Amino acid sequence: MFGGLTDIPRISSYEQALELCESIKPIRGKGVNAGIKPLCCTPNGRRKTQYSIRKKKHPAAASKQAVECVLYTTPVVTFVEDGTIYIDMSYPSNTTHAFVSEILNDFQAYCSYRDGKTWLYCSGKYWWIPNGHGVTFKVVGDAIEPVRPRLMDRYVVNRSKAKEVYSRYAAFISHCVAISKVADPQQMRDYMKHTFSTDFSLLQTTEPNEEWVQEGFHSIGSAVVSNYEWENHNIKTVYSLDPKKVRQVILDKLKREHYQEIFEVVKAEVGVYTKCLNEEYIR
Repeated sequence: MFGGLTDIPRISSYEQALELCESIKPIRGKGVNAGIKPLCCTPNGRRKTQYSIRKKKHPAAASKQAVECVLYTTPVVTFVEDGTIYIDMSYPSNTTHAFVSEILNDFQAYCSYRDGKTWLYCSGKYWWIPNGHGVTFKVVGDAIEPVRPRLMDRYVVNRSKAKEVYSRYAAFISHCVAISKVADPQQMRDYMKHTFSTDFSLLQTTEPNEEWVQEGFHSIGSAVVSNYEWENHNIKTVYSLDPKKVRQVILDKLKREHYQEIFEVVKAEVGVYTKCLNEEYIR
């Protein structure tokens, strides 16, 4: 049982899904659930109309005959007559993941969130299912694997290009670091309240200008850290400023501004769990 879901059958093939579908009697009457075939065919499971099963031609497989296992209104797991299994992650959630895991448990497949993204683990391998999309799987021995694996883009820093970009801003960075060593952290923090756009070309000069002041104070303010201390039975907010963090704040901004120069796109390894490296810098 995954995620508290019970009575959901395990299915491993189109033939098994078709036999199950044809064996289940639809709900009678004229209510909103009339005609639905509950996926959970146990006496208690027939009340769980949020899980259903139906026959339908599958558009992602050249309209071949298929059997859909439906969660609410979404055909989350579809068994196609050509032997493939389509997993739809249009509406990802813990319940959707548990639904997939229950149905495909004969393959020992487990679907879950990792780093905010949907992954399906099966037979020692991890497969990414992009949220909002679907992936077609094939049966390989006792496991399932994607017909065409979706591979995550990883953005790797090209160190030589990054060094060249940073060198253009060397004077500005040194200026900000020097100010941070003598600035009042609390006063610098107040600059975080202001919003403005930055002309990065003006930060590449060797002499200070108005853009240096505006962006410099904002970068320094972004690096301020607040902590709480007890003083005379009262909580006091204490602000601190680390010049190393100021430098890192500026470098992070440069990565966002010059991401096309600094980063190289590398595809993730097939069947291996990976985080989408540095995606926070990509616009």
